[in-house]
Amino acid sequence: MTPPTYSIYWDLPLLIVIVSLVYSATRYEDWRAIVPEAARWGVRMVTFLGGIGLALYLVAWWLDSGASWWVLVGMAAAAGVLLGSTFFLLSKRRTAVQ
Repeated sequence: MTPPTYSIYWDLPLLIVIVSLVYSATRYEDWRAIVPEAARWGVRMVTFLGGIGLALYLVAWWLDSGASWWVLVGMAAAAGVLLGSTFFLLSKRRTAVQ
């Protein structure tokens, strides 16, 4: 008889709900404000964690398919430079407008 398998990832939805409620309750005192704010934070956390999970899955798939790792590093560096320059230019423009 094999022991039942258990994954810690089954606890993730409960943790997201609890953390969202606690964080929202530290900012607001009324339940009518806590629940919508907790829902927004829950969506943000699921999106962030899902994006990280998707990125790691794609990297693992890329490497398992036999593709060169340096191509992946080059694409990540190019994306970093593009995002960094975009944020730099936006922050420069924002300070010039003010």
